[in-house]
This record gives sequence, structure tokens and C-alpha cells, in this order.
Amino acid sequence: MVLSLSPDLEALLRLGMAVLCGLAVGINRAHHGSRAHPNRLRVHVLVGMSACLMVLAAGPDPQARSRVIQGVATGVGFLGAGEILVPPVRQKHAIPEVRGLSSAASIWFTAALGITVAVSSPVPVLMALGLALITLSDRNGHSVDSGEATPPQPDDLKKGNGGGRS
Repeated sequence: MVLSLSPDLEALLRLGMAVLCGLAVGINRAHHGSRAHPNRLRVHVLVGMSACLMVLAAGPDPQARSRVIQGVATGVGFLGAGEILVPPVRQKHAIPEVRGLSSAASIWFTAALGITVAVSSPVPVLMALGLALITLSDRNGHSVDSGEATPPQPDDLKKGNGGGRS
């Protein structure tokens, strides 16, 4: 027996699922690292929900949906750049540092989840979400967020180790 929902109820359920997906990824990112980042939770929820909403608003026309998806991917790229490029800690006018690559990728991924929630069944969404949470998990207490080498410490240089990840 197939359950038939009104279009409004179906859209509401899809938006709710996009919010839950954003919450799952956002909670992971908000509590990652040495300090909490509550804005990451809100950003992920809003990105997932807004991507889903935009695709739903495009209607059933595949060409309109395609254009919306392209716009979402472009716009989310700017959000990711804002997450990656951070002002340098020591010098005010220096080149911004690159950090948070995993968090930026997770923002993009949350948008992809929102898009997929809008156009597909829940199965690929839940599979992708599970795989992403496994990938983003903090294993053995080691950070997986930065993606860049750690700066060399004075003791490392004395030992002949140039720093970076080992």
C-alpha cells in the first residue's frame, strides 16, 4: 500500500528531513575541536533547509531544478570559502590562513543532502549521511578538521622532524 500525501505535507516532511540532516552534521561540526562552535550548527541546519526549499520551489520542471541546483552549489561555495579563510592570529594585514577544510566540505555536503531530500527518496540521503558522519568522526582523539600540516615545534626541529602530520 502506497501512502499518498498532499503536496504541502510532502514538502513539509522533506523540509523537516533536511533540517534533521543539517542538525546531524551540524552537531558533529559544532562540537569538533578544542572549543564549541555553536554557529556551525545553525549554518548547517539553514544550508540544508534552504537548499531543499529552493529545489522544492523550482517545481517539477527538470530544467528549473537543474538551474537551482547549480545556483545552490555556487552559493554554498562562497560559504565554504568563508569557513576556510580565517584572519591570521598574529598579524593584522597578513594573508588569511587556510583552516577548517572538513567543516567547509561538510557545509557543501549538507547542501547536497538538502537537494537530495528534495528530489529523491530518503534511502540515499540516510546512507550518505551515515557515511559522512563516520568520515567526520573524531577517531582516537585526533583532529580530522584542519587538513593542513601542523606548524613545526622547536623540539621537532631539533629531532630532525620538520613538523606536519606523521
